[in-house]
Amino acid sequence: MPNAEERPCRYKPWLLIIVLLGAVLRFVPVWFGLPFDRARPDEETAIGHAVAVLGGDPNPHFFDWPSLTFYLFAAAFAVASWIHRLLALDPALTVNEQYLVARGRRRARCIVLPRCRDVARQGITFRDDRRAHDAVHHDVAGSARSTPHDAGAHRVRSTIGIASFVGAGFAGGLAASTKYSGAAILAAFAASEYIWTREANRMASRVQIWTPALALVVSFACGFVAATPFALIDYRLFSSGLVFDVMHLSTGHAGPDLGRGWSYHLERSLPTALGLPVFAAAILGAIRMATTYARAALIIGVFCAALYTLLAPGRTVFFRYILPIVPLACVSAAVAVQYAADWLARRVRVSSRTLVVALAFAVSVRTLVNSVWMDVLLAKTDTRVLAGRWLAARVKPEESLYDAGGAYAGASLVGLSMHRWTVETFDPTRNAFTNSSGRLPDWLVLPESPLVYGTVPMDLRRLSAEKYELAQTIPATRLQNDASVYDLQDAFFLPMSGFQTVIRPGPTIRIFRRLQSPR
Repeated sequence: MPNAEERPCRYKPWLLIIVLLGAVLRFVPVWFGLPFDRARPDEETAIGHAVAVLGGDPNPHFFDWPSLTFYLFAAAFAVASWIHRLLALDPALTVNEQYLVARGRRRARCIVLPRCRDVARQGITFRDDRRAHDAVHHDVAGSARSTPHDAGAHRVRSTIGIASFVGAGFAGGLAASTKYSGAAILAAFAASEYIWTREANRMASRVQIWTPALALVVSFACGFVAATPFALIDYRLFSSGLVFDVMHLSTGHAGPDLGRGWSYHLERSLPTALGLPVFAAAILGAIRMATTYARAALIIGVFCAALYTLLAPGRTVFFRYILPIVPLACVSAAVAVQYAADWLARRVRVSSRTLVVALAFAVSVRTLVNSVWMDVLLAKTDTRVLAGRWLAARVKPEESLYDAGGAYAGASLVGLSMHRWTVETFDPTRNAFTNSSGRLPDWLVLPESPLVYGTVPMDLRRLSAEKYELAQTIPATRLQNDASVYDLQDAFFLPMSGFQTVIRPGPTIRIFRRLQSPR
């Protein structure tokens, strides 16, 4: 069987194809939902804080999330504004342009050339790691006859250089400054240090063993503070933000109680995000890694366990919380595919390389189809945008409109001239509009979806049947489909899987016109 050093080069063309495909899936369609600015919840919050930073206040005064994303968005907006000036355009970005720039910045890590460079770098790193690993074991085996000047294992670690530990720690701090749960990377660092101390504690002094670890931890803290500096400067507000996050995670978000994270993510989030074949392969691959690549398995496993432990007690179970585990699960699935291909190659007259490609495709094709399908649906015009366009052509400035969808499920009414009644004006206990002196709005906009956002009271539906006529329906789905898996706590109106009956993003929207009183 070919050794592991050959595999990065042998599969490099396929890795490049995967990178290109991933980049396309990531960037298309970056324009989804626009001009409706709440198609992806929380974007407006991040963009708002970034605009405030550009306005001259570097303190976001908001620490429910760390600050690096705000600063990166602000920098991207500044660059886009500078490009506008070069092109003799208005330097002020429109709302749509802000969303496109922000989304593009978030997806920039999938640009093709850097990813290709990373593939090559991973191959080099894997090769050097194997050499270092072999050197350590050689020194362990020869430690009984080593001279006082022989510090082989220490030399191995010295070849890595203290700067590498500082760089790794600083990068980990930046990760935690993007999302607090990124701090789980410290657990992986601790596992790596544990492996090192077990193998080298008889060949190096305590200073030699612990100095790199100390440098890594200090640089981690520096990386976090460099990107979220007001965590120290405005510590009181920062600590209150952390307390809010803990409470929000533990008590749950809007929507049904879906149980604790430890069971929900294992039963729902991960199988849906990965697809059942990849999920099953990841479990088998984890077993294979634990028995064959114990060191790598320990480091990866400790990170996953640390992150999962943070999420496990909570009742806020957004699918996106579990995303950092997804790429590592894919690594584990790849180990299972490689092992299965090697096992089959010894029994059939087919090369291991061919079998790897065939098995990888068989395992991942369902997930790939789901990814493409979701992108195709996201590229379609959102129902909330279509509803806004339909109303803009028909509602008169002197008429009134009540949209029960609220901020997330309502129609996109930006720029429409009318008397718009807010969601709070309808009192379901009285079955009446509180600010209307008994009058009814000329138009009703009622959403319908599996999510709780924009839930319409039954009394209001009854009112729409008695006093209104249905003027337009903009469907999001053809039929009720129990196979569709939604993130039930998130205001994202597309399922994660089960797209068979989905027509386009958004809730189904029904528009009603008030019946005219008989003369």
